[in-house]
Amino acid sequence: MNYSLLPFPTYSQSADGEGRPDIRDALTKRERNVAPHAVNNLDLLNHVVETLRDLPWKFRVDHCRECDGQLHLSVMARDLGRNLAVGDTVNAGFFLQNFETGNVQTLACTRLFRVSCENGALLECEQGQSYTNMRSEIAPIDWRLKITHVINRSFSGDGVDLDLARFRATTEQMVITPYEFLCQLSAQGLIDDEEQSDIQAAFDEAADFSMYGVINAVTQVAHRLRSDDRWIRAFEMERLGGEILRGDHNLPALDLVYSH
Repeated sequence: MNYSLLPFPTYSQSADGEGRPDIRDALTKRERNVAPHAVNNLDLLNHVVETLRDLPWKFRVDHCRECDGQLHLSVMARDLGRNLAVGDTVNAGFFLQNFETGNVQTLACTRLFRVSCENGALLECEQGQSYTNMRSEIAPIDWRLKITHVINRSFSGDGVDLDLARFRATTEQMVITPYEFLCQLSAQGLIDDEEQSDIQAAFDEAADFSMYGVINAVTQVAHRLRSDDRWIRAFEMERLGGEILRGDHNLPALDLVYSH
């Protein structure tokens, strides 16, 4: 179910976020089974809200969803953004995933939010930009400090400048067609045939023939997956977008990609 996270308003161009119940109220009233080695969603959310309220920015919730202990949260700062190009603004953001069942690792990381199309990419490009709670018999006692550090990095003006520089570099990396690149992702099992086709279609429609265009096509597919209520896969695609930005899956340097 989609929730709000008070006291922050919900971001939506269509304003359909209004009237959603507050997630912390819902979790307080509900009986939940939290695995011994997992982090409690309510504890996580209380800590995130407390940390955000200490920062000077105007925050909005992009999405907040919880179902059977599976939590996905994205928050963006309306007044901390940069112009990548005319009409293309990116805002600082933060992403949190947690499963109270303990069968999926807790992840907190930077998420840049592209205002024009409401897409996001998860950034884990440097130490301190993300935190993963490795599963163990008990929840780590220092997760609060780790998540506070990630939030502070996510909403640092200097950090946003550095992230924007990474994105600008991809705008100069020309890709005639992403076909070979997408085939490489498919061969690694990172995307399936349908996703490959959808990414190619989004790339062609946008007509941005750069690696930045590829990243945006990937995150556009993630946006559609959320609309189809496929939240875990949407998260994986946003993370893939960040990995491409980081250079994890690039073709050999200086090689342009041509269709066969």
